[in-house]
Amino acid sequence: MTDVYHETAYRSDAIPDLPPGGHPDMDKAFQRLPWGHYQNPLVPNTMTVQLAYAGLFEDESDADDGHPWGESVFSISKGFLSRLQSCLYILYMCGAVVFFVSLIPLLIGVISVLIYHPTIQDMFSFLDAIKYVIITPVFCYFGGKYGRLLLAHLTDKRQRANPTGLYRREGVVRIKERKSVFEAPFIEFDAYLIHTPSGRGGRYFNLVLQHRYSKHPLWMKGLVTDAMNQNDVYAYWSMVQQFMDVSGPLPDVPIFEPFRSRDPVTREWDERTRRDPFKWRKLSADSWRTNHGQTHRNRLQNTNFHRPCILDAHIQGRGLPMSDEPCGEMLA
Repeated sequence: MTDVYHETAYRSDAIPDLPPGGHPDMDKAFQRLPWGHYQNPLVPNTMTVQLAYAGLFEDESDADDGHPWGESVFSISKGFLSRLQSCLYILYMCGAVVFFVSLIPLLIGVISVLIYHPTIQDMFSFLDAIKYVIITPVFCYFGGKYGRLLLAHLTDKRQRANPTGLYRREGVVRIKERKSVFEAPFIEFDAYLIHTPSGRGGRYFNLVLQHRYSKHPLWMKGLVTDAMNQNDVYAYWSMVQQFMDVSGPLPDVPIFEPFRSRDPVTREWDERTRRDPFKWRKLSADSWRTNHGQTHRNRLQNTNFHRPCILDAHIQGRGLPMSDEPCGEMLA
């Protein structure tokens, strides 16, 4: 195992002492999340995506191409191309919603024509009048769906070349900034629950990893994006920590299931517990929604994520005394 995991790999049971640092302005504006106590690494609102991703890997050989998620790297998409793919996905979803919503008035219109003007000419006139109502959502649906897939195919090489992400075996975080790459140990980052206005009177929540000793942030939009429930972000942070912690197995979530046998600690854990290698891949998205979704959402809502931070005790100025702090005491 020593050949697999670097000395810099994160181990929750062997945290070294760290120098003082932090961002007081961020501490005032946002909630800094505690380290440790992996309460609930399963994020119910991402399960459809996770199950679809896991389903791409039907056997061991398929796991050789684990991108963007695998047993050693958790990639984080950044840049214009990623945002464009997100926009195309939104276009695809909006097209589907508009199309199905417009089916009811469209059906009513067709029935009216058949009843009151049952001629072929009147039917063609009706269809000509509503052609844009039909063409627009259809174009958005297919344009967004296949445009996103085409863009992903054309930019696959460029996306893979982006090193931004978390590296389990090395215990580091890499952030690409233009032509350079910033790298720092995972334990040098503080996690923040960031909130932004939703435009509808509510808030969107996101997870940001802020380097404690510099101004380099990493927005963790690789899986959870603009969550409406802050518990989703708590669970996401729990999953991220468990992914990076080589003292234990990979988090038992669908996106890592195809790669569990390739991680030594996880393989040993699964053999000992006799875990089904296809536990998640046997579960369809429909079955999840029908039989499991609400149960896990209730569990997430009732989980206590507010535990003492295990990292603070190792950071000077937080739980660890400063090196130059006076050691005098009053004796009776």
